[in-house]
Amino acid sequence: MSGENTTPSYLWKRVQGASQRIASIFVIPLLLGLLIGSAVCLYIYNRKVAALDKLVFQEVTIEYAHLFDLSDFFTVVPSNASFVTDISTIDTSKVGSYPIEISVGDRVYKSKLNIVDLTPPTANPVAQEIYTNRPPKPEECVKDVFDLSGCIIEFDDPDYHFDYGGHFALPIRLTDGYGNSDVVQVPIYIKDDHTPPVIEGAHDFNLVIGGELTYRDGITVTDDFDPMPDLEIDTSAVNLNTIGTYPVVYTATDDVGNQSQVTVNVTVVTMRTAGVTDENDEDSIERAYQMADKILAKITDKNMNDVQKAMIIFYWVRHHISPSRGTSDYSSWANAAIKAFKTRRASCYGSWACCKALLDRAGIQNICVTRYPKEAYNGRTHYWCLVFLNGGWYHCDAYPWQGMNSFLFMMTDREVKSAGGGHMFNESIYPARATKSVQAYVNPGNCTVSRNFPYQT
Repeated sequence: MSGENTTPSYLWKRVQGASQRIASIFVIPLLLGLLIGSAVCLYIYNRKVAALDKLVFQEVTIEYAHLFDLSDFFTVVPSNASFVTDISTIDTSKVGSYPIEISVGDRVYKSKLNIVDLTPPTANPVAQEIYTNRPPKPEECVKDVFDLSGCIIEFDDPDYHFDYGGHFALPIRLTDGYGNSDVVQVPIYIKDDHTPPVIEGAHDFNLVIGGELTYRDGITVTDDFDPMPDLEIDTSAVNLNTIGTYPVVYTATDDVGNQSQVTVNVTVVTMRTAGVTDENDEDSIERAYQMADKILAKITDKNMNDVQKAMIIFYWVRHHISPSRGTSDYSSWANAAIKAFKTRRASCYGSWACCKALLDRAGIQNICVTRYPKEAYNGRTHYWCLVFLNGGWYHCDAYPWQGMNSFLFMMTDREVKSAGGGHMFNESIYPARATKSVQAYVNPGNCTVSRNFPYQT
């Protein structure tokens, strides 16, 4: 050991050198291994994290009312994945966006769930029948409409033509609140109706004063399209408690507004023998009118006015039908007129019936007047005419009375009552009579009407 350096400093250096050699041989490689291992682990971890990041969708969209689970958020669901978000609080029947957190191991991933409506509404068509230019409401054209959100129902073509008839397809568009839409084709039949309903069975009425009528009986109304047209019966002008002839207007209207009208007359008389003729006497009425037409053709012409025609009618009856009590046919006025025209004699009833037939055929309104009370004149009934002439109702009577060489023509109430013959009557049941006297302008004796007659214009 002689000559060997054993000083402390020398020995410390030797120890340091040995330590360095040992470190270089064992420690440094170990540290390098640890560093490399850590780097590799970190690399692998980061790769796994990156892979998981790629597996998780950042945003997920589903149709409303559909269920969802983890498979909607991953391409491949990790075995240790679970929802952090309480998904039981999410109502998938409502459109909206919700934040979602999912844990995979010790990591939490964030995503977003979008609930959307991508389905258009559905509906079934309801076939339509309409009239031209009367479009249906769009919502009436479909049924069983289904959509979880509200929808708008409208014509797909706002300029669709409803102005001509035929069978067509009407497109109806349904659009929900999220812009989804679909079109339903609705069969439509457009009816082009311009024909009014037809009224059948309307006829004139005759009844005794104070009687009752059923205006609807026997009336039928038909239409080429409308199965039940409306029928209105206007009886506002009728007074069943006053002698006279009144119009009744039947108006039929179909559901597109086409109208037709028929007017009939209601004739109110004092008793059956004063003008009421049974329906089975229509043949008698026709015969009476035919006989009257032949007489009128001989005694009137087209240049005469109503006053002149009435004058010659009463003149003819006065001078061609002889007075004869109890000889008339009282079964109906028509039969009384026929018998009087044939035999040329009649009671006051037959005389009145002849005047009625002639006035009717001349187109001059007339009403039968009967004496009231009949006890005022030995209990005898008498018949004469109210005739509508020159704008008013005047008394006319062709039947002669004792001391009368002529007949009564166009008399007021006051004048007829003072003329003799017992012309009393129930004034309340007849239409208002004329009060202006025209006796200064008429001459029944020679059948003339003055040129200065005060005609109404």
